[in-house]
Amino acid sequence: MGQLSSSETKDDSLKHAYSESELRVLFQARAASLLSKGEIAAVASRVNMRNTDEADAVLTLTDLAALLNFTQADDNSTRVTKDNPTEDLEGEDDVTNPEGHSLRSEESHLDALVAVLYRSFTILGRLPFLSNPISKREQLTMRQFVLALAVHLGGVAKVWPDFDYLKILFISLALIPSKDSQQETDEKAAEYSKDSKSPTASAQDDKEFTLQGPQRPRRPQQKNTIGQESEANYSVELNLVSQETTEPIRFASRRIKWESFMPLCNYDGIDVTKLSVSSNDLLQLFILLLMAHSIPSQSHTMMQRQIWLLISQKWTSFEAVAYSLLRYIDLEITPANRTGVSVSYEAYKHGMENAMSGVVEESFRKLVKTSLLLSSVGSLGHNDQLKSIVKDVPSKAFNSTRLVNEATISLLSLFAEGLNADVKITPQNMVELYNGAQSGFSIRSLELKIFKWQAPTILLVSGKRLRNKTILKNRRYQQFDLEYPRHFRSSEDPKKSWQSDNDKITYAVFVRQPWRNSNKTNFGDEESTIMCLLPRFDIFKSKRGQVLAGRLIYFNNQGMGIGFGNEQPVNKNNTRRHLPGSVSLTIEANLEFGIFRHIVNAGANTPRFFETSSQDTVRDQDYEDRFMITDLEVWGVGSTKELDEQRKQWEWEEKQAQARQGVNLRNLGEERAFLEMAGLVGNQGSGGSV
Repeated sequence: MGQLSSSETKDDSLKHAYSESELRVLFQARAASLLSKGEIAAVASRVNMRNTDEADAVLTLTDLAALLNFTQADDNSTRVTKDNPTEDLEGEDDVTNPEGHSLRSEESHLDALVAVLYRSFTILGRLPFLSNPISKREQLTMRQFVLALAVHLGGVAKVWPDFDYLKILFISLALIPSKDSQQETDEKAAEYSKDSKSPTASAQDDKEFTLQGPQRPRRPQQKNTIGQESEANYSVELNLVSQETTEPIRFASRRIKWESFMPLCNYDGIDVTKLSVSSNDLLQLFILLLMAHSIPSQSHTMMQRQIWLLISQKWTSFEAVAYSLLRYIDLEITPANRTGVSVSYEAYKHGMENAMSGVVEESFRKLVKTSLLLSSVGSLGHNDQLKSIVKDVPSKAFNSTRLVNEATISLLSLFAEGLNADVKITPQNMVELYNGAQSGFSIRSLELKIFKWQAPTILLVSGKRLRNKTILKNRRYQQFDLEYPRHFRSSEDPKKSWQSDNDKITYAVFVRQPWRNSNKTNFGDEESTIMCLLPRFDIFKSKRGQVLAGRLIYFNNQGMGIGFGNEQPVNKNNTRRHLPGSVSLTIEANLEFGIFRHIVNAGANTPRFFETSSQDTVRDQDYEDRFMITDLEVWGVGSTKELDEQRKQWEWEEKQAQARQGVNLRNLGEERAFLEMAGLVGNQGSGGSV
């Protein structure tokens, strides 16, 4: 970078003028230095790069898909397209995976996802200068890719004190040029000169930024940078260190006070309130994050395999759950309009912080480490710890049901982590206790299945919204309706514009305390939570306070069913009456009908056990979800100890069942008498023991 013409300042720091292109390369180098040697080695092994000269090589969509293990290939190294690096940015049909097969024909659902990630990585790689005109044809270089990795892995936060991950992620998704601005952008790009090597592009002495790996010929990128003669210079503050006449990239990048560099501190002056993100792009991101979040920590090989299996086999189920999350951010989004609706920064930020908490950054980091870094590092032997296998929690094999699958569990785990209840929800620690479709829709059967479980549980209930015909003619519902007080007048239409007759409705309730009969008094602690899963995502946390402790739930087996957020129902002197709370879920005694109630301006005498919705559209609205139950399941959530105890119980019950089957009950000899004494067979006709 030549001679430094610097001068001392009052705060004992130095200043030096750099061009924009120099600062871009310097920040990319600084980001690379924030990655560990193992992470750098992992990337290098996957892209077969030898030195920094090849860091300007370009990656295509196909390369990115291969790098992230989104394609199943025997050879996971990238294959950079030499003739047309941007072959697939516009979604052409010639997209290929490392095996030479069409991605569009085999995994068409991956096209949009990889395209979103590609554009996001490219824009992140432009840091710290984000506001320059962006072309859809802009290419992702290895330098940019490494910088994007440093963002997702959290490394840049070390030199960027005000780093906001959700904000920078939004910007990377939003800064996609519109079709109207494309011609102007292309004309400006045509003025760009071919980038001859500047002093900043030479880093032979920069060992930290050098990527080690087998050499593979690469085509250098024709950079979209304005010639240096037209570039603005920036006077940047430097850390005061020993004077040097010349500086390699590594030294220069570390010397700059990035924390005071204004284009970095203020996101290059970008006003995020004026930006928006395509809801369809956001949907693709949610699908990916939910998949990554659903994979438990275990051997890296298993994690990679599960990512591929989820993408190739479980895409539809994760898409449905992701769509539910998307509607939490904007309730007006529908399958029909999602490609044309944009999400504002305010809605995005509110939704992300309330629905996904800190899971976004965690899941992205997990994805990068699992897909890109763990595989290579483990195979290279740079980190023995990464090769160690974390044994799965002993449990029965997980089998999906009509209400619970990998996608559902991933969504459930989001709100469990937000509770700070020290409860992990994974396929490995969930136990199916009751399934109405298998065991019968009986409150007695439900009681027998769940009352012995002494750990947290999740109850899931699902059904179809009641139509007017059912409300008017179904006698069983009419009886329930007489016992359940109305909020809306008969002349009012209780349905809102965002509620449809075709809605499938699913609610889940987290119950921390063990279940018990509560025909007189309620139970349930402050961690009890109601969550809506379909047709939109929402969370209703319990209100805090000693007055409400132990009053949130009832399980009434004397004809009044199950309630969350209700007072104990009245059932005496031929009077049966439910006492629903302002935010409550009520399941009638025959497990046939359910009502979720959300009343914002309830009367003073109305129980208030759960918080109202935080979703922008719903938070101020009174509404009900009345539905006919089609499925009801209860799952236990346990630690290793609880699962071990439950497994032992299952084993014992299975042995007893086999013992019963192996006994000839027609033999009324000593064998029969012994079994009667043990209580394993009935004592019919005897009237019991005497």
